[in-house]
Amino acid sequence: MSINLSRLKIGAFVAVAIMGLTAAIPPISLTWVNDARSNRQQVESRLLNLRHVLELLVDAETGQRGYVITGKDDFLQPYHAALAVLPAELRNLARLYANDGSAERQLVAELLRTVDLRLTGLARVVQVRQGQSFVAAEAIVSSGQGKHDMDEVRRIVAELSTIEARELAERDDALRANNWSAIGFSLVGTVLTLGLLAYLAWMMSRAVNEGLQSAAQARRTSEQLELGMGALKRRNEEMAILGEMSRVLQTEMTLVEALEVTGLFCSRLLPRTSGLIYLYRNSADLLEVASHWGEVPGANPTMEPQACWGLRRGQMHCCGQANDLRCQHSGAQPLAAGHYQVCLPLVAYGEVLGLLTVQGNAPEAGAQEVMDHAAAMAQTISEQVALTLSNAKLRQVLRDQSIKDPLTGLYNRRYMEETLARELARADRSGTSLALVVLDLDHFKRINDTHGHPAGDAVLRAAARHLLTMIRASDVACRYGGEEFVLILVDCTKQAAMTTAQRICDTLRALRVVEGGISLSVTGSFGVAASSTEGLRAAALIEAADRAVYEAKHSGRDRVVAATAE
Repeated sequence: MSINLSRLKIGAFVAVAIMGLTAAIPPISLTWVNDARSNRQQVESRLLNLRHVLELLVDAETGQRGYVITGKDDFLQPYHAALAVLPAELRNLARLYANDGSAERQLVAELLRTVDLRLTGLARVVQVRQGQSFVAAEAIVSSGQGKHDMDEVRRIVAELSTIEARELAERDDALRANNWSAIGFSLVGTVLTLGLLAYLAWMMSRAVNEGLQSAAQARRTSEQLELGMGALKRRNEEMAILGEMSRVLQTEMTLVEALEVTGLFCSRLLPRTSGLIYLYRNSADLLEVASHWGEVPGANPTMEPQACWGLRRGQMHCCGQANDLRCQHSGAQPLAAGHYQVCLPLVAYGEVLGLLTVQGNAPEAGAQEVMDHAAAMAQTISEQVALTLSNAKLRQVLRDQSIKDPLTGLYNRRYMEETLARELARADRSGTSLALVVLDLDHFKRINDTHGHPAGDAVLRAAARHLLTMIRASDVACRYGGEEFVLILVDCTKQAAMTTAQRICDTLRALRVVEGGISLSVTGSFGVAASSTEGLRAAALIEAADRAVYEAKHSGRDRVVAATAE
Protein backbone atom coordinates (compact mmCIF):
# COMPACT_ATOMS: atom_id res chain seq x y z
CA MET A 1 0.00 0.00 0.00
CA SER A 2 2.77 2.40 0.87
CA ILE A 3 4.48 1.49 -2.38
CA ASN A 4 1.29 2.20 -4.33
CA LEU A 5 0.81 5.49 -2.50
CA SER A 6 4.36 6.54 -3.32
CA ARG A 7 3.84 5.63 -6.95
CA LEU A 8 0.64 7.66 -7.04
CA LYS A 9 2.41 10.68 -5.59
CA ILE A 10 5.28 10.34 -8.05
CA GLY A 11 2.82 9.92 -10.91
CA ALA A 12 0.83 12.96 -9.84
CA PHE A 13 4.00 15.03 -9.66
CA VAL A 14 5.11 13.88 -13.12
CA ALA A 15 1.61 14.59 -14.48
CA VAL A 16 1.72 18.13 -13.13
CA ALA A 17 5.21 18.58 -14.61
CA ILE A 18 4.08 17.30 -18.01
CA MET A 19 0.97 19.49 -17.95
CA GLY A 20 3.13 22.45 -17.04
CA LEU A 21 5.41 21.61 -19.97
CA THR A 22 2.38 21.26 -22.23
CA ALA A 23 1.05 24.60 -21.01
CA ALA A 24 4.38 26.26 -21.79
CA ILE A 25 4.55 24.91 -25.35
CA PRO A 26 1.96 27.28 -27.00
CA PRO A 27 3.54 30.59 -25.93
CA ILE A 28 7.05 29.29 -26.60
CA SER A 29 5.98 28.02 -30.02
CA LEU A 30 4.30 31.30 -30.86
CA THR A 31 7.42 33.16 -29.74
CA TRP A 32 9.53 31.07 -32.12
CA VAL A 33 7.09 31.59 -34.97
CA ASN A 34 6.75 35.33 -34.29
CA ASP A 35 10.53 35.79 -34.13
CA ALA A 36 10.96 33.95 -37.42
CA ARG A 37 8.12 35.92 -38.99
CA SER A 38 9.57 39.20 -37.73
CA ASN A 39 12.96 38.35 -39.25
CA ARG A 40 11.24 37.36 -42.49
CA GLN A 41 9.33 40.67 -42.52
CA GLN A 42 12.62 42.55 -42.16
CA VAL A 43 14.07 40.75 -45.18
CA GLU A 44 10.90 41.47 -47.18
CA SER A 45 11.18 45.14 -46.20
CA ARG A 46 14.72 45.24 -47.59
CA LEU A 47 13.65 43.62 -50.85
CA LEU A 48 10.72 46.03 -51.16
CA ASN A 49 12.96 49.01 -50.45
CA LEU A 50 15.53 47.88 -53.05
CA ARG A 51 12.83 47.47 -55.70
CA HIS A 52 11.30 50.83 -54.82
CA VAL A 53 14.68 52.63 -55.10
CA LEU A 54 15.26 51.05 -58.52
CA GLU A 55 11.72 51.93 -59.67
CA LEU A 56 12.11 55.54 -58.53
CA LEU A 57 15.46 55.84 -60.32
CA VAL A 58 13.89 54.41 -63.49
CA ASP A 59 11.00 56.90 -63.15
CA ALA A 60 13.48 59.77 -62.82
CA GLU A 61 15.44 58.57 -65.86
CA THR A 62 12.19 58.18 -67.85
CA GLY A 63 11.08 61.72 -66.98
CA GLN A 64 14.52 63.11 -67.90
CA ARG A 65 14.54 61.24 -71.20
CA GLY A 66 11.06 62.54 -72.08
CA TYR A 67 12.11 66.09 -71.25
CA VAL A 68 15.33 65.86 -73.28
CA ILE A 69 13.39 64.60 -76.31
CA THR A 70 10.42 66.99 -76.12
CA GLY A 71 11.67 69.91 -74.05
CA LYS A 72 8.29 70.03 -72.29
CA ASP A 73 8.26 70.54 -68.52
CA ASP A 74 5.30 68.17 -68.14
CA PHE A 75 7.63 65.25 -68.80
CA LEU A 76 9.69 66.17 -65.71
CA GLN A 77 6.81 65.30 -63.36
CA PRO A 78 8.05 61.68 -62.78
CA TYR A 79 11.60 63.03 -62.40
CA HIS A 80 10.64 65.51 -59.67
CA ALA A 81 8.32 63.00 -58.00
CA ALA A 82 11.16 60.47 -57.80
CA LEU A 83 13.61 63.10 -56.45
CA ALA A 84 11.12 63.96 -53.69
CA VAL A 85 10.89 60.36 -52.48
CA LEU A 86 14.38 58.95 -53.17
CA PRO A 87 16.29 60.60 -50.25
CA ALA A 88 13.93 59.09 -47.67
CA GLU A 89 14.06 55.68 -49.38
CA LEU A 90 17.88 55.76 -49.48
CA ARG A 91 18.06 56.70 -45.79
CA ASN A 92 15.67 53.87 -44.99
CA LEU A 93 17.82 51.48 -47.04
CA ALA A 94 20.93 52.47 -45.10
CA ARG A 95 19.04 52.03 -41.82
CA LEU A 96 17.80 48.57 -42.78
CA TYR A 97 21.36 47.42 -43.52
CA ALA A 98 23.00 49.24 -40.59
CA ASN A 99 23.40 46.06 -38.50
CA ASP A 100 24.29 43.66 -41.37
CA GLY A 101 27.64 42.21 -42.27
CA SER A 102 30.41 44.28 -43.79
CA ALA A 103 29.86 42.82 -47.28
CA GLU A 104 26.21 43.90 -47.40
CA ARG A 105 26.99 47.30 -45.91
CA GLN A 106 29.74 47.79 -48.50
CA LEU A 107 27.30 46.91 -51.30
CA VAL A 108 24.72 49.33 -49.91
CA ALA A 109 27.33 52.08 -49.63
CA GLU A 110 28.37 51.42 -53.22
CA LEU A 111 24.70 51.51 -54.27
CA LEU A 112 24.13 54.85 -52.51
CA ARG A 113 27.23 56.30 -54.17
CA THR A 114 26.21 55.05 -57.62
CA VAL A 115 22.63 56.32 -57.21
CA ASP A 116 24.03 59.71 -56.22
CA LEU A 117 26.22 59.72 -59.33
CA ARG A 118 23.24 58.80 -61.51
CA LEU A 119 21.06 61.52 -59.97
CA THR A 120 23.85 64.04 -60.51
CA GLY A 121 24.08 62.95 -64.14
CA LEU A 122 20.32 63.24 -64.60
CA ALA A 123 20.30 66.72 -63.07
CA ARG A 124 23.18 67.79 -65.31
CA VAL A 125 21.37 66.63 -68.47
CA VAL A 126 18.17 68.44 -67.41
CA GLN A 127 20.16 71.60 -66.64
CA VAL A 128 21.95 71.47 -70.00
CA ARG A 129 18.66 70.88 -71.83
CA GLN A 130 17.07 73.85 -70.07
CA GLY A 131 19.97 76.21 -70.59
CA GLN A 132 21.38 75.14 -73.95
CA SER A 133 19.85 72.79 -76.50
CA PHE A 134 18.81 69.29 -77.35
CA VAL A 135 22.13 68.65 -79.12
CA ALA A 136 24.20 69.43 -76.02
CA ALA A 137 22.00 67.25 -73.83
CA GLU A 138 22.11 64.47 -76.41
CA ALA A 139 25.89 64.57 -76.41
CA ILE A 140 26.00 64.00 -72.66
CA VAL A 141 23.51 61.12 -72.89
CA SER A 142 25.40 59.56 -75.81
CA SER A 143 28.60 59.49 -73.75
CA GLY A 144 27.28 56.33 -72.08
CA GLN A 145 28.20 57.36 -68.54
CA GLY A 146 24.55 57.42 -67.45
CA LYS A 147 23.95 53.96 -68.89
CA HIS A 148 27.08 52.68 -67.13
CA ASP A 149 25.88 54.11 -63.79
CA MET A 150 22.39 52.66 -64.27
CA ASP A 151 23.79 49.24 -65.17
CA GLU A 152 25.93 49.39 -62.02
CA VAL A 153 22.84 50.23 -59.92
CA ARG A 154 20.97 47.29 -61.41
CA ARG A 155 23.93 44.98 -60.78
CA ILE A 156 24.20 45.98 -57.13
CA VAL A 157 20.43 45.75 -56.60
CA ALA A 158 20.40 42.31 -58.23
CA GLU A 159 23.30 41.16 -56.03
CA LEU A 160 21.62 42.45 -52.86
CA SER A 161 18.29 40.92 -53.96
CA THR A 162 20.00 37.56 -54.44
CA ILE A 163 21.48 37.78 -50.94
CA GLU A 164 18.10 38.73 -49.46
CA ALA A 165 16.30 35.97 -51.41
CA ARG A 166 18.78 33.45 -50.04
CA GLU A 167 18.28 34.82 -46.52
CA LEU A 168 14.49 34.75 -47.02
CA ALA A 169 14.68 31.06 -47.92
CA GLU A 170 16.75 30.43 -44.78
CA ARG A 171 14.18 32.28 -42.65
CA ASP A 172 11.38 30.20 -44.22
CA ASP A 173 13.29 27.01 -43.42
CA ALA A 174 13.74 28.18 -39.82
CA LEU A 175 10.02 28.98 -39.55
CA ARG A 176 9.05 25.53 -40.81
CA ALA A 177 11.55 23.87 -38.48
CA ASN A 178 10.13 25.79 -35.48
CA ASN A 179 6.60 24.75 -36.41
CA TRP A 180 7.53 21.09 -36.68
CA SER A 181 9.47 21.24 -33.40
CA ALA A 182 6.44 22.72 -31.63
CA ILE A 183 4.17 20.03 -33.06
CA GLY A 184 6.62 17.31 -32.04
CA PHE A 185 6.94 18.61 -28.48
CA SER A 186 3.17 18.83 -28.17
CA LEU A 187 2.62 15.28 -29.43
CA VAL A 188 5.30 13.86 -27.14
CA GLY A 189 3.83 15.69 -24.14
CA THR A 190 0.33 14.50 -24.94
CA VAL A 191 1.41 10.87 -25.40
CA LEU A 192 3.41 10.91 -22.17
CA THR A 193 0.51 12.46 -20.28
CA LEU A 194 -2.04 9.99 -21.60
CA GLY A 195 0.25 7.07 -20.85
CA LEU A 196 0.88 8.34 -17.35
CA LEU A 197 -2.82 8.91 -16.74
CA ALA A 198 -3.61 5.35 -17.85
CA TYR A 199 -0.96 3.98 -15.53
CA LEU A 200 -2.23 6.04 -12.59
CA ALA A 201 -5.79 4.90 -13.24
CA TRP A 202 -4.66 1.26 -13.11
CA MET A 203 -2.76 1.86 -9.87
CA MET A 204 -5.76 3.62 -8.39
CA SER A 205 -8.06 0.66 -9.12
CA ARG A 206 -5.67 -1.63 -7.23
CA ALA A 207 -5.42 0.75 -4.29
CA VAL A 208 -9.22 0.92 -3.93
CA ASN A 209 -9.35 -2.82 -3.07
CA GLU A 210 -6.77 -2.52 -0.26
CA GLY A 211 -8.99 -0.69 2.18
CA LEU A 212 -10.92 2.42 3.04
CA GLN A 213 -7.83 4.54 3.40
CA SER A 214 -6.53 3.46 0.02
CA ALA A 215 -9.99 4.09 -1.45
CA ALA A 216 -10.06 7.63 -0.05
CA GLN A 217 -6.62 8.29 -1.47
CA ALA A 218 -7.69 6.83 -4.79
CA ARG A 219 -10.71 9.11 -4.90
CA ARG A 220 -8.53 12.13 -4.29
CA THR A 221 -6.13 11.00 -6.99
CA SER A 222 -9.05 10.42 -9.35
CA GLU A 223 -10.27 13.95 -8.77
CA GLN A 224 -6.80 15.27 -9.48
CA LEU A 225 -6.65 13.23 -12.66
CA GLU A 226 -10.01 14.51 -13.81
CA LEU A 227 -8.88 18.06 -13.22
CA GLY A 228 -5.63 17.35 -15.00
CA MET A 229 -7.39 15.73 -17.94
CA GLY A 230 -9.82 18.63 -18.12
CA ALA A 231 -6.96 21.11 -18.02
CA LEU A 232 -5.04 19.09 -20.60
CA LYS A 233 -8.08 18.91 -22.87
CA ARG A 234 -8.65 22.63 -22.56
CA ARG A 235 -4.97 23.30 -23.21
CA ASN A 236 -4.96 21.09 -26.30
CA GLU A 237 -8.13 22.77 -27.56
CA GLU A 238 -6.61 26.19 -26.93
CA MET A 239 -3.41 25.15 -28.68
CA ALA A 240 -5.37 23.91 -31.70
CA ILE A 241 -7.38 27.14 -31.84
CA LEU A 242 -4.21 29.23 -31.46
CA GLY A 243 -2.62 27.31 -34.31
CA GLU A 244 -5.70 27.83 -36.46
CA MET A 245 -5.73 31.55 -35.62
CA SER A 246 -2.04 31.85 -36.48
CA ARG A 247 -2.60 30.20 -39.87
CA VAL A 248 -5.63 32.35 -40.66
CA LEU A 249 -3.91 35.58 -39.65
CA GLN A 250 -0.94 34.73 -41.88
CA THR A 251 -3.30 35.05 -44.84
CA GLU A 252 -3.14 38.39 -46.64
CA MET A 253 -6.19 40.38 -45.54
CA THR A 254 -7.41 43.90 -44.96
CA LEU A 255 -7.44 45.63 -41.59
CA VAL A 256 -11.22 45.18 -41.30
CA GLU A 257 -10.96 41.47 -42.07
CA ALA A 258 -8.15 41.03 -39.54
CA LEU A 259 -10.26 42.69 -36.83
CA GLU A 260 -13.25 40.49 -37.67
CA VAL A 261 -11.11 37.33 -37.48
CA THR A 262 -9.61 38.49 -34.19
CA GLY A 263 -13.04 39.00 -32.58
CA LEU A 264 -14.13 35.53 -33.74
CA PHE A 265 -11.11 33.75 -32.27
CA CYS A 266 -11.18 35.79 -29.05
CA SER A 267 -14.72 34.54 -28.38
CA ARG A 268 -13.45 30.96 -28.82
CA LEU A 269 -10.21 31.29 -26.85
CA LEU A 270 -11.75 33.37 -24.06
CA PRO A 271 -15.22 31.86 -23.51
CA ARG A 272 -17.64 33.52 -21.10
CA THR A 273 -15.83 36.81 -21.60
CA SER A 274 -16.42 39.97 -23.57
CA GLY A 275 -13.92 42.43 -24.89
CA LEU A 276 -13.02 45.36 -27.10
CA ILE A 277 -10.23 46.17 -29.52
CA TYR A 278 -9.37 49.88 -29.66
CA LEU A 279 -7.17 51.33 -32.41
CA TYR A 280 -5.56 54.76 -32.54
CA ARG A 281 -7.08 57.27 -34.91
CA ASN A 282 -4.82 58.80 -37.56
CA SER A 283 -4.43 61.84 -35.32
CA ALA A 284 -3.15 59.56 -32.49
CA ASP A 285 -5.03 61.59 -29.89
CA LEU A 286 -7.93 59.17 -29.38
CA LEU A 287 -8.61 55.46 -29.65
CA GLU A 288 -11.76 54.14 -31.34
CA VAL A 289 -13.54 50.80 -30.95
CA ALA A 290 -12.56 48.75 -34.00
CA SER A 291 -13.94 45.33 -32.99
CA HIS A 292 -15.58 43.52 -30.08
CA TRP A 293 -16.91 40.16 -28.95
CA GLY A 294 -19.58 39.31 -26.40
CA GLU A 295 -21.86 41.81 -24.73
CA VAL A 296 -20.13 45.04 -23.68
CA PRO A 297 -22.88 47.30 -22.30
CA GLY A 298 -22.02 50.96 -21.80
CA ALA A 299 -18.72 50.75 -23.69
CA ASN A 300 -17.37 54.10 -24.84
CA PRO A 301 -16.87 54.27 -28.63
CA THR A 302 -13.75 56.39 -28.07
CA MET A 303 -11.25 56.84 -25.26
CA GLU A 304 -8.16 58.89 -24.49
CA PRO A 305 -4.83 57.10 -24.01
CA GLN A 306 -4.57 58.55 -20.50
CA ALA A 307 -7.78 56.71 -19.53
CA CYS A 308 -6.04 53.29 -19.47
CA TRP A 309 -3.28 52.30 -17.07
CA GLY A 310 -2.14 49.61 -19.49
CA LEU A 311 -1.41 52.22 -22.18
CA ARG A 312 0.13 54.64 -19.73
CA ARG A 313 2.46 52.00 -18.28
CA GLY A 314 3.06 50.23 -21.59
CA GLN A 315 2.27 46.79 -20.18
CA MET A 316 -0.57 44.51 -19.09
CA HIS A 317 -2.87 45.86 -16.40
CA CYS A 318 -5.27 43.59 -14.46
CA CYS A 319 -8.10 44.60 -12.16
CA GLY A 320 -9.94 41.89 -10.22
CA GLN A 321 -10.56 43.26 -6.75
CA ALA A 322 -12.32 46.28 -5.33
CA ASN A 323 -9.05 47.85 -4.16
CA ASP A 324 -7.20 47.31 -7.47
CA LEU A 325 -6.20 50.31 -9.58
CA ARG A 326 -9.01 50.74 -12.11
CA CYS A 327 -8.91 52.36 -15.56
CA GLN A 328 -11.12 55.38 -16.27
CA HIS A 329 -12.56 53.81 -19.43
CA SER A 330 -14.06 51.02 -17.26
CA GLY A 331 -16.64 53.37 -15.74
CA ALA A 332 -17.13 54.92 -12.35
CA GLN A 333 -18.75 51.91 -10.63
CA PRO A 334 -16.42 49.39 -8.92
CA LEU A 335 -16.20 45.86 -10.28
CA ALA A 336 -18.78 43.40 -8.96
CA ALA A 337 -17.61 40.42 -6.94
CA GLY A 338 -15.97 37.81 -9.17
CA HIS A 339 -15.59 40.20 -12.11
CA TYR A 340 -12.22 41.06 -13.59
CA GLN A 341 -10.76 43.19 -16.40
CA VAL A 342 -7.49 42.87 -18.32
CA CYS A 343 -6.03 45.67 -20.49
CA LEU A 344 -3.22 44.91 -22.96
CA PRO A 345 -1.49 47.41 -25.28
CA LEU A 346 -1.19 46.14 -28.87
CA VAL A 347 2.48 46.67 -29.72
CA ALA A 348 4.27 45.64 -32.93
CA TYR A 349 7.78 46.67 -34.04
CA GLY A 350 7.93 49.17 -31.18
CA GLU A 351 4.73 50.95 -32.26
CA VAL A 352 1.62 51.02 -30.03
CA LEU A 353 -1.31 50.31 -32.36
CA GLY A 354 -4.15 50.17 -29.86
CA LEU A 355 -5.57 48.34 -26.86
CA LEU A 356 -7.15 44.93 -26.14
CA THR A 357 -9.52 44.76 -23.15
CA VAL A 358 -11.02 41.55 -21.72
CA GLN A 359 -13.84 41.42 -19.17
CA GLY A 360 -15.21 38.33 -17.45
CA ASN A 361 -16.40 36.84 -14.19
CA ALA A 362 -15.47 33.77 -12.15
CA PRO A 363 -16.41 32.10 -8.85
CA GLU A 364 -14.89 33.92 -5.93
CA ALA A 365 -12.95 30.81 -4.86
CA GLY A 366 -11.00 30.61 -8.13
CA ALA A 367 -11.28 34.17 -9.42
CA GLN A 368 -7.54 34.85 -9.33
CA GLU A 369 -6.69 31.65 -11.20
CA VAL A 370 -9.32 32.35 -13.86
CA MET A 371 -8.09 35.93 -14.28
CA ASP A 372 -4.45 34.79 -14.55
CA HIS A 373 -5.39 32.26 -17.23
CA ALA A 374 -7.38 34.87 -19.17
CA ALA A 375 -4.51 37.36 -18.87
CA ALA A 376 -1.96 34.83 -20.17
CA MET A 377 -4.19 33.88 -23.09
CA ALA A 378 -4.91 37.55 -23.87
CA GLN A 379 -1.15 38.25 -23.85
CA THR A 380 -0.57 35.50 -26.42
CA ILE A 381 -3.45 36.74 -28.57
CA SER A 382 -2.37 40.38 -28.39
CA GLU A 383 1.14 39.64 -29.67
CA GLN A 384 -0.20 37.73 -32.67
CA VAL A 385 -2.93 40.27 -33.39
CA ALA A 386 -0.57 43.26 -33.12
CA LEU A 387 1.76 41.79 -35.76
CA THR A 388 -1.18 41.00 -38.05
CA LEU A 389 -2.70 44.49 -37.71
CA SER A 390 0.69 46.10 -38.33
CA ASN A 391 1.21 44.04 -41.48
CA ALA A 392 -2.35 44.80 -42.68
CA LYS A 393 -1.77 48.54 -42.19
CA LEU A 394 1.55 48.31 -44.04
CA ARG A 395 -0.11 46.53 -46.97
CA GLN A 396 -2.85 49.18 -47.09
CA VAL A 397 -0.25 51.98 -47.09
CA LEU A 398 1.68 50.33 -49.91
CA ARG A 399 -1.51 49.82 -51.93
CA ASP A 400 -2.52 53.47 -51.48
CA GLN A 401 0.96 54.58 -52.55
CA SER A 402 0.65 52.54 -55.74
CA ILE A 403 -2.76 53.89 -56.84
CA LYS A 404 -2.95 57.39 -55.36
CA ASP A 405 -1.33 60.69 -56.22
CA PRO A 406 0.84 61.71 -53.23
CA LEU A 407 0.15 65.45 -53.60
CA THR A 408 -3.65 65.50 -53.86
CA GLY A 409 -4.64 62.13 -52.45
CA LEU A 410 -6.72 61.46 -55.57
CA TYR A 411 -6.33 58.30 -57.61
CA ASN A 412 -3.51 58.42 -60.15
CA ARG A 413 -3.60 58.02 -63.91
CA ARG A 414 -2.89 54.30 -63.84
CA TYR A 415 -5.81 53.63 -61.53
CA MET A 416 -8.03 55.90 -63.64
CA GLU A 417 -7.28 53.97 -66.81
CA GLU A 418 -7.99 50.61 -65.13
CA THR A 419 -11.19 51.90 -63.52
CA LEU A 420 -12.45 53.52 -66.72
CA ALA A 421 -11.99 50.29 -68.68
CA ARG A 422 -13.75 48.29 -65.97
CA GLU A 423 -16.68 50.72 -65.61
CA LEU A 424 -17.14 50.95 -69.39
CA ALA A 425 -17.40 47.15 -69.55
CA ARG A 426 -19.95 47.23 -66.73
CA ALA A 427 -21.93 49.97 -68.46
CA ASP A 428 -21.94 47.89 -71.64
CA ARG A 429 -23.29 44.85 -69.79
CA SER A 430 -25.95 46.76 -67.85
CA GLY A 431 -26.98 49.04 -70.71
CA THR A 432 -26.33 52.21 -68.67
CA SER A 433 -24.42 55.35 -69.55
CA LEU A 434 -21.04 56.42 -68.16
CA ALA A 435 -19.87 60.02 -68.26
CA LEU A 436 -16.32 61.37 -68.22
CA VAL A 437 -15.48 64.91 -67.10
CA VAL A 438 -12.00 66.34 -67.77
CA LEU A 439 -11.05 69.48 -65.83
CA ASP A 440 -8.03 71.66 -66.62
CA LEU A 441 -7.26 74.49 -64.18
CA ASP A 442 -7.00 77.84 -65.97
CA HIS A 443 -3.73 79.82 -65.90
CA PHE A 444 -2.14 77.37 -63.48
CA LYS A 445 1.35 78.03 -64.83
CA ARG A 446 0.87 81.71 -64.03
CA ILE A 447 0.20 80.79 -60.38
CA ASN A 448 3.40 78.73 -60.24
CA ASP A 449 5.47 81.42 -61.96
CA THR A 450 4.03 84.28 -59.87
CA HIS A 451 3.64 82.75 -56.42
CA GLY A 452 5.90 79.69 -56.55
CA HIS A 453 5.33 75.96 -56.59
CA PRO A 454 4.12 75.77 -52.94
CA ALA A 455 1.21 78.00 -53.92
CA GLY A 456 0.54 75.84 -56.98
CA ASP A 457 0.58 72.71 -54.84
CA ALA A 458 -1.86 74.32 -52.38
CA VAL A 459 -4.23 75.15 -55.25
CA LEU A 460 -4.05 71.57 -56.55
CA ARG A 461 -4.81 70.16 -53.10
CA ALA A 462 -7.70 72.55 -52.55
CA ALA A 463 -9.15 71.76 -55.99
CA ALA A 464 -8.88 68.03 -55.26
CA ARG A 465 -10.68 68.38 -51.93
CA HIS A 466 -13.35 70.46 -53.61
CA LEU A 467 -13.94 67.82 -56.28
CA LEU A 468 -14.41 65.10 -53.66
CA THR A 469 -17.13 67.14 -51.95
CA MET A 470 -19.04 67.64 -55.20
CA ILE A 471 -19.34 64.05 -56.50
CA ARG A 472 -21.11 60.92 -55.35
CA ALA A 473 -19.47 58.16 -53.34
CA SER A 474 -19.74 55.85 -56.36
CA ASP A 475 -17.90 58.31 -58.63
CA VAL A 476 -14.10 58.33 -59.03
CA ALA A 477 -11.90 61.44 -58.98
CA CYS A 478 -8.37 61.18 -60.41
CA ARG A 479 -5.41 63.43 -61.09
CA TYR A 480 -4.64 62.87 -64.75
CA GLY A 481 -1.40 64.83 -64.71
CA GLY A 482 -0.20 68.36 -63.93
CA GLU A 483 -3.24 70.57 -63.38
CA GLU A 484 -5.61 68.20 -65.19
CA PHE A 485 -8.23 66.12 -63.34
CA VAL A 486 -10.64 63.42 -64.50
CA LEU A 487 -14.02 62.48 -63.01
CA ILE A 488 -15.59 59.09 -63.84
CA LEU A 489 -19.34 59.40 -63.24
CA VAL A 490 -20.91 55.94 -63.26
CA ASP A 491 -24.55 55.39 -64.25
CA CYS A 492 -24.75 59.02 -65.38
CA THR A 493 -26.14 60.54 -68.57
CA LYS A 494 -24.38 63.26 -70.49
CA GLN A 495 -26.94 65.87 -69.44
CA ALA A 496 -26.58 64.93 -65.75
CA ALA A 497 -22.79 65.10 -66.11
CA MET A 498 -23.10 68.57 -67.67
CA THR A 499 -25.17 69.69 -64.67
CA THR A 500 -22.60 68.28 -62.24
CA ALA A 501 -19.69 69.85 -64.12
CA GLN A 502 -21.42 73.24 -64.22
CA ARG A 503 -22.05 73.08 -60.47
CA ILE A 504 -18.38 72.28 -59.86
CA CYS A 505 -17.33 75.07 -62.23
CA ASP A 506 -19.49 77.63 -60.41
CA THR A 507 -18.35 76.61 -56.93
CA LEU A 508 -14.69 76.35 -58.01
CA ARG A 509 -14.85 79.95 -59.17
CA ALA A 510 -15.80 80.99 -55.61
CA LEU A 511 -13.04 78.90 -54.01
CA ARG A 512 -10.28 80.82 -52.22
CA VAL A 513 -6.93 79.31 -51.28
CA VAL A 514 -4.69 81.06 -48.76
CA GLU A 515 -0.99 80.21 -49.05
CA GLY A 516 1.84 82.26 -47.56
CA GLY A 517 -0.59 85.01 -46.57
CA ILE A 518 -1.81 85.37 -50.18
CA SER A 519 -5.39 84.60 -51.22
CA LEU A 520 -5.51 82.75 -54.53
CA SER A 521 -8.47 81.96 -56.76
CA VAL A 522 -8.75 79.52 -59.61
CA THR A 523 -11.16 78.58 -62.38
CA GLY A 524 -11.38 75.58 -64.62
CA SER A 525 -12.26 74.55 -68.14
CA PHE A 526 -14.43 71.44 -68.29
CA GLY A 527 -14.97 68.90 -71.06
CA VAL A 528 -17.80 66.37 -70.79
CA ALA A 529 -18.15 63.13 -72.77
CA ALA A 530 -20.43 60.12 -72.32
CA SER A 531 -20.41 56.52 -73.49
CA SER A 532 -23.93 56.92 -74.87
CA THR A 533 -22.71 59.40 -77.51
CA GLU A 534 -18.93 58.93 -77.79
CA GLY A 535 -18.85 55.12 -77.59
CA LEU A 536 -17.45 52.55 -75.19
CA ARG A 537 -13.75 52.89 -76.03
CA ALA A 538 -11.79 54.51 -73.21
CA ALA A 539 -9.34 56.21 -75.56
CA ALA A 540 -12.16 57.69 -77.65
CA LEU A 541 -13.96 58.93 -74.53
CA ILE A 542 -10.84 60.64 -73.17
CA GLU A 543 -10.02 62.14 -76.56
CA ALA A 544 -13.55 63.54 -76.91
CA ALA A 545 -13.44 65.09 -73.44
CA ASP A 546 -9.99 66.57 -74.19
CA ARG A 547 -11.32 68.17 -77.36
CA ALA A 548 -14.15 69.68 -75.34
CA VAL A 549 -11.62 71.09 -72.84
CA TYR A 550 -9.63 72.55 -75.73
CA GLU A 551 -12.80 74.19 -77.03
CA ALA A 552 -13.59 75.55 -73.55
CA LYS A 553 -10.09 77.05 -73.35
CA HIS A 554 -10.44 78.77 -76.70
CA SER A 555 -13.96 79.99 -75.86
CA GLY A 556 -12.73 82.02 -72.91
CA ARG A 557 -12.06 79.42 -70.18
CA ASP A 558 -14.08 79.02 -66.94
CA ARG A 559 -16.87 77.10 -68.64
CA VAL A 560 -18.27 73.65 -69.40
CA VAL A 561 -18.34 72.29 -72.94
CA ALA A 562 -19.92 69.03 -74.05
CA ALA A 563 -18.05 66.84 -76.50
CA THR A 564 -19.48 66.64 -80.00
CA ALA A 565 -18.97 64.01 -82.67
CA GLU A 566 -16.20 64.84 -85.14
